Formats: sequence, structure tokens, C-alpha cells
Amino acid sequence: MENINFLENIATRLGQSASVKNVYGEAIVAGDKTIIPVAQIAYGFGGGYGRGKKKLPKSNNQTENKKRKHGEGLGGGGGILVKPKGVYEISKQGTKFIPANYTRVILTGIIIGFLLRGIIRKKSI
Repeated sequence: MENINFLENIATRLGQSASVKNVYGEAIVAGDKTIIPVAQIAYGFGGGYGRGKKKLPKSNNQTENKKRKHGEGLGGGGGILVKPKGVYEISKQGTKFIPANYTRVILTGIIIGFLLRGIIRKKSI
């Protein structure tokens, strides 16, 4: 029963800390706009329990060999991954999502630029 409580304790602690509010804080109200942070949160945990004979030097005494105790161990751990995704901006004009990472937009622009350059060079030859 002790090992079940141990794993529940790990899961509870990770679950309590894995929230956008704990990472980025509350929503911000500025004038007529409300900003709500958005994040991708992933967490995982694991644990284990093992039992086996203690490794003691062998003895010729059979009585001593029968008295050997069993060893046991318990362990576990976990981790959290938090990635900012952007914010929702709520205003009188409407709601819009503003991404925190423009990598996809920048890469798309670069690819389109190379394609246009190739088309323009082909036509000029």
C-alpha cells in the first residue's frame, strides 16, 4: 500500500504544478483588452518497486544462509515540459490568437521567396 501512496503523491504534485496559471500567471486586463496566455503543458511520471535477496558473502553455515533478509527498494520521478504557444487577445473588435512562435510563418515566407526567385529567373532567361 505504501508504494501506491508514493505514486499518487508524485502524480498529485505534478498535476498541481502543471497549469498555465502557475507558469504564466493570471489573465491581464489592459484598457478594453484582455490577454490570456496559452501554453502546451506535458508531464509524465513513473515509479517502481523491487524486492530481492540481499547480496551477502556466501557462508558455509546453512543456518546463516536461511536467515538472509530480503532487500527492497522504491523509486520514482517525474518531469514537466511547458512551451509557450501564444496569447488570446479579447477586445470589442473580437478575439484573436497571437502565436508566440513565428517559425512556421518565417519558414513559409522563405520557401515562397525561393520559389518566386526561381520562377523570375526562369522567365528572364
